[in-house]
This record gives sequence, structure tokens and C-alpha cells, in this order.
Amino acid sequence: MTNPYVRLFQILLFTLFSCTALADENSATVKLRVSNIQSQVGKLYVSVYDSKDTFLGDTKVIEQVVGLEGMEEGTLAIELKLPYGSYAISVHHDNNANGKMDSNFIGIPKEPVGLSNGHVPRFGPPKFSKAVIEISQPLQEEQIALVD
Repeated sequence: MTNPYVRLFQILLFTLFSCTALADENSATVKLRVSNIQSQVGKLYVSVYDSKDTFLGDTKVIEQVVGLEGMEEGTLAIELKLPYGSYAISVHHDNNANGKMDSNFIGIPKEPVGLSNGHVPRFGPPKFSKAVIEISQPLQEEQIALVD
């Protein structure tokens, strides 16, 4: 006869592994390559948004601050874990290490920034619809080039 606590433990363990497998089944590892980094001073601020209402605001799906120690030839690889879906990613290089994005008097960034989908706004603020990418594969590679 099996101890009821052992059986309960087995059921809990099975449930835990099943939930983990389902979570991994619906999420992706995004290998983000950030290029055109001009300086090893400061940090990169990576923000992921899932709607136009939150785009470039305080509400983020992920916010990650990354050091530049692993940078090679102006490029740094960053790994993000995201559920499948539509997202816009922004990267800002705080190249004076003051912990914020510096901008001029009308709000244009004075530090290098980049957006997913190669979006570089010409007139006006960036648009979520132009920066959005679809995360739909277990392993996905994306690239963002910083611009001054």
C-alpha cells in the first residue's frame, strides 16, 4: 500500500511539470541583437509594449536594464522571454549614465534610440503600428539598430 502523502506529492509534481510545459509551449525566446552602439559608457534600457495605448509609456510588458559588458563591435545580444503575441520593442542607450533618456526642449531624444521592425519616425512621435512585430516561434531573432 502506498503512503497517501507520497501519492499526493507525485500528483503535485506531475501538475507542476505539466503547467511548466504548457507555459513554454505558448512562449518564445527572443534573441534581440542591438547594433550601432557607439560607446561602452552607460546602459541599454529595453522596453516591450503590447498595445498602442501603453506604447512608450510607463506600463510595459518587460523592462530590462542591460550592461554593455558583452558588447562586440558595437553589437549586443539580449535574450527576452515573451508569450506569443504582437509587441513593439524600444531600446534607449543611456550613454551618459544618468538613468534617464535625455531629450531636447520639444521631446526629441538626445541619446541613441531604436525601435523594432526598423521603425524610424520621420515626423512626429513613433507609432506602435509601425514598430509592432509578431512573436510566433519558439526561438525568434530580432534586430534593432540604434540611431542618434
